[in-house]
Amino acid sequence: MVLRVGVAIYSPSIEYPDEVFESLEPAHHLAYGYGVVTWEWILGIRSWVYPAFLAGVMRATDWIAPGSRGYLDAIIVVLCLISLTTVWFGFAWCRRASGTEAALLAAGTCAFWAPLVYFAPKAFNEVLAGNLLLPGLYLGVYGDSFKERNRLFLAGLFCGLAMSLRIQLAPAAGFAVLYFCRSGWRRKAPTVFAGFLLPILIFGAVDAFTWSYPFQSFVGYFWINLVTGKSSSYGSQPWYWYVLCLAKYLGPALLLAFAGVRRSPLLGWIVLIIVGAHSVIGHKEPRFVYPVIPIVITLAALGVVEIASFLSARGKLHWKSSGIVVFGLAFFALSSAFIAWRFPRWNYSSGPLIAMDRLSREASVCGVGLHRISWAWTGGYAHLHQNVPIILVLTDAEVEKEALGFNALVVQGTLSHPIMGFKLEGCWNGVCLYRRPGCCIPSRQYNEVNYMLRHGYQ
Repeated sequence: MVLRVGVAIYSPSIEYPDEVFESLEPAHHLAYGYGVVTWEWILGIRSWVYPAFLAGVMRATDWIAPGSRGYLDAIIVVLCLISLTTVWFGFAWCRRASGTEAALLAAGTCAFWAPLVYFAPKAFNEVLAGNLLLPGLYLGVYGDSFKERNRLFLAGLFCGLAMSLRIQLAPAAGFAVLYFCRSGWRRKAPTVFAGFLLPILIFGAVDAFTWSYPFQSFVGYFWINLVTGKSSSYGSQPWYWYVLCLAKYLGPALLLAFAGVRRSPLLGWIVLIIVGAHSVIGHKEPRFVYPVIPIVITLAALGVVEIASFLSARGKLHWKSSGIVVFGLAFFALSSAFIAWRFPRWNYSSGPLIAMDRLSREASVCGVGLHRISWAWTGGYAHLHQNVPIILVLTDAEVEKEALGFNALVVQGTLSHPIMGFKLEGCWNGVCLYRRPGCCIPSRQYNEVNYMLRHGYQ
């Protein structure tokens, strides 16, 4: 927990704008009444359930610190807490499937594995969905401490939540639910499907109240991105791209996982279905297969113990259980350190976030200009937390022309010459903040961010 929260707070970054503008920004709009509205929310193809959850966290915690820092840190803590299901799952699953050695190895590795640490505080739907899918898988197969009906209902509930948050997980979640009912179908199916359908119906009801009809966000998302091919406009990759991506994020753990599949074939099928379902879609990003990472780590821990048992049975290895755990953790720690060293995005786009966070604590701000930097990488009003216009200054010639409309300017690089009293306040990761004293003069604001988004600017 300390590692996850520490990295998130002291090394802010943006993996992709969706982590702000599909979750934090609409949450800020719900909580405070203003925010950047992107095309997905204009068309109504996103559910308000996740933003509503985050909005509740915002309103409950904004008193902790001035500006946006209080609720942003609180959201980091909440999301990191939820992400610890990866550690619990690795321990609990491996203990039942193999024993204590594999359990300790899986839990330790999930605790410090670099991609899991990096993605833990990210407000992506697929990250939350992946973290919620894990309890569903465990309770559907094990979870003997619960009564069977309660266990199966919760298993279906978590799988339904994961699918509702990330519709692309529907094949894997559906397969898991059917697997839970494979023996004793008549006894188990009603309970499992009741849990599975409950969150789906809640998401549909929320759409009915917030949009035009039930399940509008599901239907619209499917139609816009998969039928019309809107998602492909953001880039397309070949079908095998996720295999390369997982090799980069998992390293030798991916190979060890093949040995672990023997102990847990279900997890192998879940990984295959998730990767396969995403591979047929042209637009691909590493975060989309985040749910696979903790499952592969769990399988890799099983694989280490399986290989050790195989060698021991043939008289080629005589390590004690503690030796296997220590060696395995050391091996995975070195692998994680290498992946972390090669990973380029630990503080990607940190400059605009730091600048916006700083402005959120300045009561004198009456307008913010963005120059040589895209609005999508600034953190929006979720980080600015000031109900003032954000002006997109698209060319160098417009800076002086529009300067009276804002008294704070966030710019990539530095200004070549002073403009109307603007003075440099600081630079972070190549992004600089300029301020000037005085107020702002309202203008036509044809280049205000929401105006431009409504008129087709991306």
